[in-house]
Amino acid sequence: MSTISDFLNGKVLFVTGATGFAAKALVEKVLREAPEIGRLYLMIRPRRRSSGKQISAQERLHGEVLQSGVFSRLKDQMGDEFDDLAARKLVAVDGILTADLLGLSPEIFARIRDEIDIVINFAGTVVFDEPLDSALNVNTLGPGQVVNFAKACRDAAFVHVSTAYVNGQRTGKISETLLPENKAVAHLLGQTDCPAFDLDAEIKSIEEFSRGLEETSRSQSVQDAFAQNLDRKNRGKRVTDYRREHQLEALRLRWIKKMQVEEGMRRARELGWHDSYTLTKAMGEQLIAKRRGDLPTVVMRPSIIESSLEDPEPGWIQDLKVADPLIVHYSKGRLPDFPIDPKIVLDVVPVDIVANAILAVLPKIRDNKEIAVYHIASGSQNPILAGELVHLVHRYFKDNPMRDRSGNPIAVKRWKFSEIRKFKRAFRLRYQIPAAILKWAVDRLPFLPWPSRLRRKVNLLEATLDQIATLTDIYSAYTTLDCEFETGNMQTLFGEMSEEDKRTYNFDVNRINWPEYVQEIHIPGLKRHVLKIG
Repeated sequence: MSTISDFLNGKVLFVTGATGFAAKALVEKVLREAPEIGRLYLMIRPRRRSSGKQISAQERLHGEVLQSGVFSRLKDQMGDEFDDLAARKLVAVDGILTADLLGLSPEIFARIRDEIDIVINFAGTVVFDEPLDSALNVNTLGPGQVVNFAKACRDAAFVHVSTAYVNGQRTGKISETLLPENKAVAHLLGQTDCPAFDLDAEIKSIEEFSRGLEETSRSQSVQDAFAQNLDRKNRGKRVTDYRREHQLEALRLRWIKKMQVEEGMRRARELGWHDSYTLTKAMGEQLIAKRRGDLPTVVMRPSIIESSLEDPEPGWIQDLKVADPLIVHYSKGRLPDFPIDPKIVLDVVPVDIVANAILAVLPKIRDNKEIAVYHIASGSQNPILAGELVHLVHRYFKDNPMRDRSGNPIAVKRWKFSEIRKFKRAFRLRYQIPAAILKWAVDRLPFLPWPSRLRRKVNLLEATLDQIATLTDIYSAYTTLDCEFETGNMQTLFGEMSEEDKRTYNFDVNRINWPEYVQEIHIPGLKRHVLKIG
């Protein structure tokens, strides 16, 4: 009998972010390898359809979790018995991450508080350019509420799933330790011009910025600017007052989002992080450390999570993950070059290794009075250089090209690995300026007989170039970062496991064969599960 599976027997887990990629992988693994678990409470945020009708947590459990391809293997093995197992072991809970007691009613909380053994927080946004206010709520304030919830349970332990990239712009070897309290990464890098960093003050500052932005967006001068912009777009069109009002509100919300994204990037980079994602995830860790008291707590820090290596099937993936937008754009000929340092390690880890590592740590949570930190990463033991990864992707699409709408193969070019400034300068001169001139002519000279097909092509070109510029701003911080996430704690944990546990809950990254993983597992899985090709 597996020691880990035996530990899970009869246990009750409370899982937030249950519709997410890694959470689904963990739930599937538990049902398959520890079916005698007591129960898994899956906290799922209710949503609203465009019609206004609310989609309950139970509906989302059935529609987004149980219908996921992650359970295909288990359904094949169990047949009709799978539905019975899921009904007995999985309980959907309507919850709100940022609310007290996670938005659970007093009656529901009173019923389950004594049952819960372990709270696992997967909830979070992994969008690098997430608006700052949203990132703060989900990645910082949310974990604070989950800690409060776990402390309010009778005797729960807590696992927080963070990211190795909370270390921001730090280079070299990165230890499995929390960042110092009330310190920005810039301070650790010796940047003396970095402003003082205080967690509570930073939270307050972001909230004040958001309130100020809301007020500014409703000021007369800004509303007038929105109206002028809208009038230009609507020139020559008949627009009702009702539609115009909705267009103005859409412009206002789009402007707020743009300003929030820009402020997130500015603030994060000033403080030594990459973006609003890494900034607010780091703040979330600090808030957990501040609030947890004597709550047994573990912080798991995966690097870049990508498709599964083995379980539930090789190549299972949900949506485009961190590296995938670059792969997809490249495969379609839209990304002829990109600023990457070919000599750095790109730290990628399959999702099933992440799920196995989290499950393996559960029996150990109460072993430490201090917060234990584990990096789930491949770079220190089984590194793949960025240049090698790019070569593998190039080789795959050269041999297995994507097709255009006419069915013709799309040729892919070798990247030159340009330095970031050189890349941006060449991109601006070669693509952005000519496209802007053409766009100006089409928009400002409507009396000329521009074919509608040309207008569509210009708009598509503009959107594609904007996407590439955004990808460059977001991803270049990661594709040029020379660091190594130490994994001593993870290696020690693996060494202490029984041989059966090592087979069942295998998180040894040394077994990854990178050419096989990239070309035979990941890209085919991406095409199969996300792009729906083949």
